[in-house]
Amino acid sequence: LPTMQEARADEPASYQPGFRTMGIWIPETGERLDVAVWYPSVRAPSEIHLGDWTLDVARGGKEVPGRFPLLVISHCTAGSRLAHHDTAEALARAGFVVAAPTHPGDNSNDTSSLFLPEQLTARPRHVSTTISKLLLAPETAPMIDPARIGVIGFGTGGATALLLAGARPDGTRYANYCERTTPGDPYCTKWAAERLSRLPVALRPLQPGPGDNEPVPGAPTASPAAHAPQAGQGSPAQSPQATMADARVRAVALVAPGYGMLFPRASLARVTVPVAILKADDDEVNRAPLHADALRAALPRPPEFTVLAGADHYALMAACPPALQRDLPELCGGVDEETRQAIHRVLNARLVRFFLSTLGEAGPPLPVPPPEPEPQIRQAPPPAVN
Repeated sequence: LPTMQEARADEPASYQPGFRTMGIWIPETGERLDVAVWYPSVRAPSEIHLGDWTLDVARGGKEVPGRFPLLVISHCTAGSRLAHHDTAEALARAGFVVAAPTHPGDNSNDTSSLFLPEQLTARPRHVSTTISKLLLAPETAPMIDPARIGVIGFGTGGATALLLAGARPDGTRYANYCERTTPGDPYCTKWAAERLSRLPVALRPLQPGPGDNEPVPGAPTASPAAHAPQAGQGSPAQSPQATMADARVRAVALVAPGYGMLFPRASLARVTVPVAILKADDDEVNRAPLHADALRAALPRPPEFTVLAGADHYALMAACPPALQRDLPELCGGVDEETRQAIHRVLNARLVRFFLSTLGEAGPPLPVPPPEPEPQIRQAPPPAVN
């Protein structure tokens, strides 16, 4: 099998991947976010073990001076902050700060919100809160350019990225979904259908005109902790029916996106930032004709579009550690490791290229203000001699 170094041979690596973790508490909802952060570092990486995962990073490594674009990863269903760690490492090597929260209620240890409206409505809050925290925390704020922020969404995270970019989902669009898909679609099991039947009440269709400003039942409200604008950092959108949007997000990438049936053309009219869609060619979860392909056709501006040949849905995660392979093999993909690495080389290169073209490269550090001059001591003139 190719080595990790060989797998990175075609990546534009200029930096080493630094790494740290942080915890964020959202008092309004009682949620705790465990967040992993990768960033450009000057220290060479080494192998570290975090839970079941093995990472190749410089833990606590000294930061490269400069202001870097920030990318927030919203992981796939039943994933975690580390589920896409190899992609995060590649992005840090290319000059991005990358943050990934574990979404409460939709991760490998807790799937209680799976197929519920909260699976959609809570994730944007988690991402916006993560952005706000990183722009304030003394260990991360100095390395981030607050004017250049993007989101990468895997699976359900693709819907998260669209919501943050201004999309407004139509819950009624699920009603005839199972008539249009192919057998075995996970959105159409009896258990999933019962949960998804709540979408029309939680996510009403768009009502143009006066009703356009009415709040959406079930959508999260913009809490002060999650969305309070900071000086010089821009502020999230505050339209009542667009409370999930965050104006700080300037570009989004959707990787094997899910919930595509909820986003007809009208619901995407407010998505004006650049969008990239990376379609998993063999996706058995978010089947491309009704998700990736449908979103591509519905977006008001043509997105950058890439087909990841040979990729099933879970081949887009990093290789599963042995414990996850044993306990949840269905999350680990059906491809061998050589194929996974080939897929990830394309995935990582496309993400780097897209975000460099839309957000730009690293900028210089903020100038250090010159020290104030020492006050001059002026001696009193000698008294006049009469």
